Amino acid sequence: MNKYTAGAFESYDAEDIDGLLKDRATEAKKYFIDTLEELDELCEGVELPRDELNYIHYFCGESGHDEDQDEAFARIREKLYKLVGRLVRAYAELKPRMMDLGYTVSEQSALDNKVAFYVNLRDTIGRASGDFIDLKAYEPGMRYLIDNYICASESQKIGSMDDFTLLDFIITQEDKLKSEHKGEQESAAETIENNIRKKVVERMVINPAYYAKMSAILEQLILDRRRGVLAYGQLLDTYMELAKNVAKPEENTKYPESIRSNGALRALYDNCGEDEETALKLHKAIVKARLEGFRNNPVKANKIKRALYQLLNDDNEVERIYQIVVEQEEY
Repeated sequence: MNKYTAGAFESYDAEDIDGLLKDRATEAKKYFIDTLEELDELCEGVELPRDELNYIHYFCGESGHDEDQDEAFARIREKLYKLVGRLVRAYAELKPRMMDLGYTVSEQSALDNKVAFYVNLRDTIGRASGDFIDLKAYEPGMRYLIDNYICASESQKIGSMDDFTLLDFIITQEDKLKSEHKGEQESAAETIENNIRKKVVERMVINPAYYAKMSAILEQLILDRRRGVLAYGQLLDTYMELAKNVAKPEENTKYPESIRSNGALRALYDNCGEDEETALKLHKAIVKARLEGFRNNPVKANKIKRALYQLLNDDNEVERIYQIVVEQEEY
């Protein structure tokens, strides 16, 4: 390589080609070390003894206390996810060259453990914050695409990986909730609460009144847990009931039969004083007045608003209900 480069660049001054070609192993080591140092620096602020709960508080906030700083915590989590992804890629590049670079077996083992720690931390924080992807939410859309645009021979099932839902996730935390270790109990409880809260926030625009109630129930639950009113071992059923009402409102028995199965009707019912008759009348008027593309067309939107005004007789109420209407998939 030296002979080749000497001939290839012989007409250039030394300073012109300095650094043009670099040793791959040396660069891989430098990139890995720099990334690892960035991660260590990011986690420096985690309080001792730096157990799971300390990391959750640092990256997600403390349940019931730091909700107003959600955006700040989201930014620091995003940095964690990016750095860990970069660390894994850098380590994959470095690993085959470690012996050549003079790493001992014990040093390699220590770095293996360090990388594994940060990968596990990323997964733990992703679950605790609710940043994990709920695949079931995408199922209807994916099924539509597959049925309409993809042709394939019948597949052979070689394994099973079920969708990971909020309810499934809560069940996985049961052992920690019932553990005798206080730290594990708190970690599991806050992880579940963060996931429920994220789901509530995501759906608030769809049905403000309903999810405001779910939010209030969650906050009271957190308060009761902190005061010791509810024992950790007894929390699972309470969490499951709340999560079910958040994720599957169509199964909430508080709704009349005529309302329960339709998301738009549920939203109208909840935000119009839980009046079944009014909700049904509004729904019928909206369906009759609705035209394709009304969300981006003021003329078509006004047609729906006029229909709403005939029933509500209040401009402010019309605007409030219309903002809920535009969020409904059924319309």
